[in-house]
Amino acid sequence: MAPPAQTTRGAVDLRRAPLATLRAIDFRAEDRDLWADEAAIFDRFRVVTAGLDDPAWAEPGAAPSDAGGPDWSLAEHVAHVVDWQELALDYVAVALATGRWPADEEYDGGDFDHFNEGRRPRYAGLSPATINDRLDASHAALLAAVRTLDPRVIRGDEAWGWVFQVLHGHQLDHLGVLEPWAEQLIRRQVDADPFGADPYVQTGKPGDTEAYFAADATVFDAFRDTLDRLPPAAWTHELTPGWSVKDHAGHVAAWLEEGIDWLEEWRATGHWRTYTESEDDWNARAVERWRPSPVEDVRSRLEHAHDGMVERSRALPPEVLWSTDGIGWTYEVLHGHIRRHLALLGPWAARLGWPSPR
Repeated sequence: MAPPAQTTRGAVDLRRAPLATLRAIDFRAEDRDLWADEAAIFDRFRVVTAGLDDPAWAEPGAAPSDAGGPDWSLAEHVAHVVDWQELALDYVAVALATGRWPADEEYDGGDFDHFNEGRRPRYAGLSPATINDRLDASHAALLAAVRTLDPRVIRGDEAWGWVFQVLHGHQLDHLGVLEPWAEQLIRRQVDADPFGADPYVQTGKPGDTEAYFAADATVFDAFRDTLDRLPPAAWTHELTPGWSVKDHAGHVAAWLEEGIDWLEEWRATGHWRTYTESEDDWNARAVERWRPSPVEDVRSRLEHAHDGMVERSRALPPEVLWSTDGIGWTYEVLHGHIRRHLALLGPWAARLGWPSPR
């Protein structure tokens, strides 16, 4: 059971406290630090996408539509937040120039559910990378614009709903949906749920080879970039029981190197390799073999092994690549395996720069 949340003003850790505790806070109070509150809630909002691959973003079911449309996905929720940040850039500019703030009636007569539903096609099909880039860019621009306002104006009746709500208030609303949804998606991704994009459906017939390897590149780039942002000391962190971050990176690289050996063996013999030991036993041996390696070697071998595995997988004849064995030996070592470890690493890495709870 979680300890009782602190409710003394200023004592609540906004990044970690239960959302119910945050909702009970009067963020408009004079003794609140508006900018510290906003920074904490934005940090928390950024975690809900960490470690998730593109198919996870598109998975429907995060929440039903309040206006009768299809269920919303994670991508649509985050893009909706982006949309309002970009809308706010316009109305804050007007407020700065004229002192005029919008009226509810300017948005489908005040029917915000209908207004928001009607804007979904504007961001349909945007990639997660594009959504993230626009989230950060519009957030930075909006924050810079709002910071030029007198805090007394921001807390005034005319401005508060349009400033607080589009910054931390809006994110706080969506965290109530997205935090539990992201936790579900992370668990499913760790358990190898492909989120409806099961590559084995393609076996026995030619598939979209370029899309297949593009998906792997996206996942590997996310995994590598997450590792690259870590400070050296973070590589020793025990990410899962008995396994450090370096162990996980080395484990991914070890299977990529194993995959290269498989494909070389298939090319020489026409047969796929078989194993007598269990996967757990193989993993235990491999992680012990990699543990003495310095971080620089692990990173270099990871990059080299991924390049080698992709090169040899692309060289397979199409009928072999898209066979059950071909998909099994390539997908399971490339994006299928890497996305599982990305899901383990991503949320922890996203919280790494947070201030200490104390």
